[in-house]
Amino acid sequence: MKTRYFFPALCTTGLGLLGSCAVYVPTIPSTPLLNKKGEVEITAGIRSLTSLETSVAWSPAPNLLLTGEAAVQTINGSETRNNATFDYQSTHRQAALGVGTYRLLGQNQAGYLGVVGGVGFASASIYDPKLTIIIPFSGPLTHYDARYLRYYGQVYIARQTPVVNYGASLRGTFVDYSHLQRNGETVAPLNRFYLEPTVFVRVGRRAVQGQATFGVSQPLHNDRSNPEHLNLAPVTTLVGVGIVVRPHLFRRSQAAERQR
Repeated sequence: MKTRYFFPALCTTGLGLLGSCAVYVPTIPSTPLLNKKGEVEITAGIRSLTSLETSVAWSPAPNLLLTGEAAVQTINGSETRNNATFDYQSTHRQAALGVGTYRLLGQNQAGYLGVVGGVGFASASIYDPKLTIIIPFSGPLTHYDARYLRYYGQVYIARQTPVVNYGASLRGTFVDYSHLQRNGETVAPLNRFYLEPTVFVRVGRRAVQGQATFGVSQPLHNDRSNPEHLNLAPVTTLVGVGIVVRPHLFRRSQAAERQR
């Protein structure tokens, strides 16, 4: 048996570091730092080398926060067994909308508290060549097909300074499967609820900032004796880097230039 991978990160053993064979794929929690009505933030980045993610946040009224996010993960691979080669593509796509509130804290209002809740929709088509070894009659590749809603609640805090912003977030996510099949047969999920703590840091003075996030998505229930636990109850690292664009600061800079 010979396996070739076109992407450096596929199924992992032990801790599901990249979660690329997992049916549930978390996103980097959105942590916008909007301070007043009318402000907007747009974030784009990459998570764990496998997922492209983007999010937008808007404050249409004082202390009101609206968020949207989308993510896509695509991994190509090739599996050769008994002189037969099988090419495959694992994909995961999702989008979500949220609503929440924020408060500035402290005498100088450098502290930040945000609370967001929302719902997302995801579809997954995942191939796992490793699991076929454990389940030998599943064919050349084990294939999961899934659709689910995810309901989440999140609280985050941050410290804002002129150059560096940093903070921590805790998100809880409930996964509600409307469709979950392995090789065309319906299977039961091994876990539905995940705790997702992260820490983040932003660096930059004006309308564009760089951001890094570090955390983990941990299932509430994880039976490691089950050969499918990496796919149906994954522990996934939430490590990502991205760019944050704040368009309202462009407008303020242009207005300041006109006044000079």
